[in-house]
Amino acid sequence: MKIALVQMNSAVGDLEGNIKKMISFVNKARNNEADLVVFPECALLGNPLRDLIQRLDFIRAGQQALEQFLSHTVGMGVLLSTVSSFDTGRPRKSAILIKNGEIVDRTEHSIKVLDYQGMKIGIVMDQAWNDDSNSQSIPNLYIHLSSCPYYYNSLEKRISFFSGIAEKHNRPLLFVNQVGGNDELIFDGSSMVFDQKGSLTHLGKPFEEDLLIYDTELPCQSIAAPEEDISWLYRALVLGFRDYFHKTGFTKTLLGLSGGIDSALAACIAVDALGKNNVMGIAMPSRYSSDHSLTDAEQLARSLEIEYRVLPIEDIFASYIKLVNGSEQTAGDLAEENIQARIRGDLLMFISNREGRMLVNTSNKSESAVGYSTLYGDMCGSLAPIGDVYKTMVYKLCDYINREWERIPVNTLIKPPSAELRPNQLDQDNLPDYIMLDGIIQLYVEENLSADEIAEKGFDRELVLKIMSMIDRMEYKRRQAPPALKVTSHALGVDGRMPIIQRFHRQ
Repeated sequence: MKIALVQMNSAVGDLEGNIKKMISFVNKARNNEADLVVFPECALLGNPLRDLIQRLDFIRAGQQALEQFLSHTVGMGVLLSTVSSFDTGRPRKSAILIKNGEIVDRTEHSIKVLDYQGMKIGIVMDQAWNDDSNSQSIPNLYIHLSSCPYYYNSLEKRISFFSGIAEKHNRPLLFVNQVGGNDELIFDGSSMVFDQKGSLTHLGKPFEEDLLIYDTELPCQSIAAPEEDISWLYRALVLGFRDYFHKTGFTKTLLGLSGGIDSALAACIAVDALGKNNVMGIAMPSRYSSDHSLTDAEQLARSLEIEYRVLPIEDIFASYIKLVNGSEQTAGDLAEENIQARIRGDLLMFISNREGRMLVNTSNKSESAVGYSTLYGDMCGSLAPIGDVYKTMVYKLCDYINREWERIPVNTLIKPPSAELRPNQLDQDNLPDYIMLDGIIQLYVEENLSADEIAEKGFDRELVLKIMSMIDRMEYKRRQAPPALKVTSHALGVDGRMPIIQRFHRQ
C-alpha cells in the first residue's frame, strides 16, 4: 500500500481555503498512485481551535465542508481529523476514514485499529500514547495525526519519543504533522516515518508544506536525523511572522528602530517574512539618544532597503516636562523615562492607524520576564516576534543573519544594550549580565526549578530570589503584552499564567 503523508498549512476557520488545499494534495497523491492520503490533525478546520470548538455554528459549517470534500475523494482513501457533532452535548475531535467518497469508520482520542484494504492501521491522536490499552488488536502499522508546535531544540526529543514508540510496539509508525503559524504557535511539519526497529526512514521538509510517499511493500533505508541549528529557530520566526500577517489580512508593517539589537533582529525577520517593500522603520530620538543610535538605525534601514523615517520626540518630551513639572527642569525619575517610551508608542500607533500597517513589538523574553519594559510604550504592537527569544539568543540569531554579509551593523552587535531613557544608561544598571539572567529565567520558567535547585547550579541564591520575584510580580504587564511567537518549551503567557494577585514569597 502506498500512503501519502500531507503536511499542510491550514488557516483556522478558513474552510474554503483549507478544502482547496486538501483537494490539491489529494490530486497530487493520486498522481503518485497513493492508496491512502493522511492529513494532520484538524487540517480542514485549522488548529488551534480554542473556543471555536464550542461554537455550534462553526462545527456545523465544518461538517458541511467535510461533505463537500468527500466528493473529491472518489477512488481514494483519506484519513483526516475533524470535530464531530454535539451528539453527547459536547464537541469531540475524531479521526475519520474515508473510502471512495464515503465515511466508513471513525475513532476518538484513544488508539483504535481500522481496517483498510486488508491492512490493520492503528490510528492515534492527541496524547493517546499515554494510554494504549484501548487498542483491541495489533495493527500492521501506526499513524499519528498531529499538530505538534515547534520549539527550539525539540526535534531530537520528538524523534527519540516516536522512535521509542515504534521500537516498543515493533511496528512502523507514521507521524503526520501540521506546518505553519497560527496565533502564537508555529508548526514545523517535519513529518516522519519510522520502521519497526525505530529507525527514521522518511522526514518531511521543515517549515514547508510537503507530501511524503511511504510504500509498505518496499524496504526503507534509515536516514540520519538532521542537526537542528540556529537556522531552524530563525526559519520558525520568519514563518510565524509571515503567517500571522497573511492570515490576519495585513501585508505591511512598521516598527521602531532604536539602533539596538532587538529592533534590528525584528526588522530582519519582518523583511524576510514580508519583503523589504512592506517594512518601514522609524527612529524617534530624544535628548538622551546617542549619535551612534541614529547612525546604526539608518545604516540598518539602508542595508535592508526599507523605508526609513526620523521623528524627533524632543519637543513633545519637553512639553510634557514643562506641563507636569511646572518648569523645564527634569526630575530624572522613572516617570520621565517611561513617558519617552509612551510618546514613541503613540507615534507608532498613529502611523499604524493612518497607513494601515501592523505595528510590530520588539521586546525579547528576557525583558518581558522581569518587566524591563513600559506599558503603552515599547510594549505597543500587535505581535511580538521575538517575545519568546532570550537576549542571549538574540545575539546568536543576529550572528546567523550576518553570516554572509553585514545586514546588521557591527556596532549594533558590540555596543552595550541601553534603553537610552536617561544619561549614560545601560541595561546592566538594573539587571544582571544577560547570560546570568537568561540562565535563571530558563531554569525557573522552563524547568520549574526552585530557588535552591537553581542556586545549586552555580547562581547566587539572593539574585535567584530577586529574579524569581520580578518574574512573578510582572505578570500584570505580560497580561497586557501583544502575543509572542512561541519558540521555547515554555513561553510566558501562552503556556501558563501566574496569578496577578498573590502573596507567596519564596525564601
